[in-house]
Amino acid sequence: MAARDAPRPKIDRQTTTPFHLKLFYRSNAYHNLSDFTVSQPSPSSFGRPVSGPNAIRSRSPPPPPALPAHLQIYTWQSCTLRELSQLLTSALPSMLPDPPIGTRLCFRLIYPDTKGAAMMGPGAQGRYLSKDLGSVIIGPRDSPYRDSNDEESSRNGAGGARPGPFRLQGNDADKTLQEARFVIGDYVDCAILPPLEDGSVAPPISGGRGPNVGGGMR
Repeated sequence: MAARDAPRPKIDRQTTTPFHLKLFYRSNAYHNLSDFTVSQPSPSSFGRPVSGPNAIRSRSPPPPPALPAHLQIYTWQSCTLRELSQLLTSALPSMLPDPPIGTRLCFRLIYPDTKGAAMMGPGAQGRYLSKDLGSVIIGPRDSPYRDSNDEESSRNGAGGARPGPFRLQGNDADKTLQEARFVIGDYVDCAILPPLEDGSVAPPISGGRGPNVGGGMR
């Protein structure tokens, strides 16, 4: 328990090589986990392998399924939800309502069900599980509701949003991929929730809401 609570080593972005991350996005809801599932075709589905210089398969292997819309970014384990929000809002402003104030960006981790594959055999390969990461709220630049973490980040310049017409805030804004036990190869899924009809901020999406959400623990 003590090892788990110990402070994690600081990541030097000048000397540490960034890794590739797929950041998926969708309006009003998360993607279904089935959208990420990679089907495992059986060898018989495209003919038996034939050896020899003139060998020809009776059928070609099917092409890999297309993944949902996403951004491809390079980042580090110290990347925060605030930084992911900044990347998303700057790259895809058309995904936000106009004005964007009051929009909630919910994030969750998508990762392979390695335990299920080990226990249930090859038939369980290609399945994914999810874990909530938190959410970030788009607020006015001079919002009176800034939390303490947001104020500290603004002073230190650590993961804060660039100057603009709004600021990215919330208690989860400075949560890092490292704190979420992100493993290279995992995905991050973002649900973009516009303000409610009365102008209030929509509640966050929890792991138990919606079909095929999953919610395995890592």
